[in-house]
Amino acid sequence: MALRRPHRKSRHGCLECKRRRVKCDENRPVCSNCSKRHAECEFDSSSSLLWANEEPRHAKSVNSGNEGPPLPEPPHGTANPFDLSADDDETAHFRPSLNLGDLELMMQWCNSTYQVLTRNEMTDPVWRLRVPEEALSHPFLMHGILALSALHIARTRDDHRRPEYISTAVSHQNQALKSFRKLLDDINDSNAKAMFALSSVIVVYAFGFPHSPESKDPWACIDDFIQVLVLARGVEQVLRQATPSIRSSDWEILLRLDEYNTSLPRDALDPLERLRELNVYCGAQDPTHDTDTYNRTIDNLTDITAAAYGGLTSITVAARWAIRLKPKFVNQIRERSPLALIILAHICAVLCRLKYDWCIDQWVSRLPRAIWHILDDRWKSYAQWPMVEIFGQDFLDEIEAD
Repeated sequence: MALRRPHRKSRHGCLECKRRRVKCDENRPVCSNCSKRHAECEFDSSSSLLWANEEPRHAKSVNSGNEGPPLPEPPHGTANPFDLSADDDETAHFRPSLNLGDLELMMQWCNSTYQVLTRNEMTDPVWRLRVPEEALSHPFLMHGILALSALHIARTRDDHRRPEYISTAVSHQNQALKSFRKLLDDINDSNAKAMFALSSVIVVYAFGFPHSPESKDPWACIDDFIQVLVLARGVEQVLRQATPSIRSSDWEILLRLDEYNTSLPRDALDPLERLRELNVYCGAQDPTHDTDTYNRTIDNLTDITAAAYGGLTSITVAARWAIRLKPKFVNQIRERSPLALIILAHICAVLCRLKYDWCIDQWVSRLPRAIWHILDDRWKSYAQWPMVEIFGQDFLDEIEAD
């Protein structure tokens, strides 16, 4: 008995071949049988996914007349939305890679880091949402955001990855500053928001970057802080140039300064009045003493003290004070003026009364310690009030034990 010749069953043939009970070669979109018979060829819709996964066959189309130019072939490698069997190895080079480190830093910004810059619930949406949106169009701002987030993690998490986060922060900050510097002379409506936001981020980053406490030279701490003040002073010009564009935008809320009572209680006014008396005394003893610069600095300190009593956060107080400083006063610190150092101790005492921000805490204790060790006995009595405010009545034991 002759064996029956094997053949491939037609399981997905067209409806016409199934009706005629003949084998269908399943050519799409018109099978051979229907093409010869000039019959309408229609396939069951349940086989559409199979069709989508098959290689295209060059059968004559029922619409192959002169109705228009032929459709272009799809580009090589175009993804098939119905292809459920694509091989990972074949498509790996089409997939964008995920930078999970940067995604972690952006989550850190949106969940926590932005809070160090915001003042109240009205400015929250700008720093949490609008600033990252702006960063999508300005990579230098994105680098700044990621730098501050990495620094925040490094300063607040106690784990073995701290050096890694510091390195990441430095890398992003360097890239941010590289582009930022190129735009300093070209601040306009298109980049004003990004320049304004990054300027604010830079000030917080400068205050928050950790400095090694290992040096036994107290002037090392003072010199570190001078660099922070110089950087804060440098962004003042950027903030001023960007302000007109910010004022006419949906970020205008950032320019509304919180109102606070400028009157101070007596225990806060007394040390400020003693500073003014000391400034007058120094001017009487030394004709080269810059009484006016010191008066302006004490005025600034008085205003910031009122802001602190009014509820502003420590970084807001510190940044506002630093940005308003006159370059002459920064030079006085650099030249090791005792009165300038005593004023620095007083600003630390003001910050100490506030809830610490992670970017301020290192200065509140390190700076007064260094100042106390630098001052000679003639000047230490004028620095005693801030030392008591910061370390308590037994401050000498606290400082000498360091």
